[in-house]
Amino acid sequence: MSFVQARISVFGLTESEVREGMTDLLDELHQRSWIINPKASWDTERECLIVTTHYEGTNTELISRAALDEVRDCVIACLKFSSRGIQFDRESTSIVQHADLI
Repeated sequence: MSFVQARISVFGLTESEVREGMTDLLDELHQRSWIINPKASWDTERECLIVTTHYEGTNTELISRAALDEVRDCVIACLKFSSRGIQFDRESTSIVQHADLI
């Protein structure tokens, strides 16, 4: 079975904003049963949040757009951030096999 891995970066947040909301963000991502193996971390060097998700399928463009929408919804719902705004970027999308998710 194939999966599409999507990696989304979120700029404009501070490390403390991410740290404060990380548990809620991961809980929200895990509540969406169609998102497989979601992960989130703070990239210190680039000063951004990185969210990686997996979806069943092989259509990288369609799933990449869906992942961006899902991550955007979860981040906005779960993280408190300053009024300066945040920016989302689809960094990468690739097809992976089930064994790669373990």
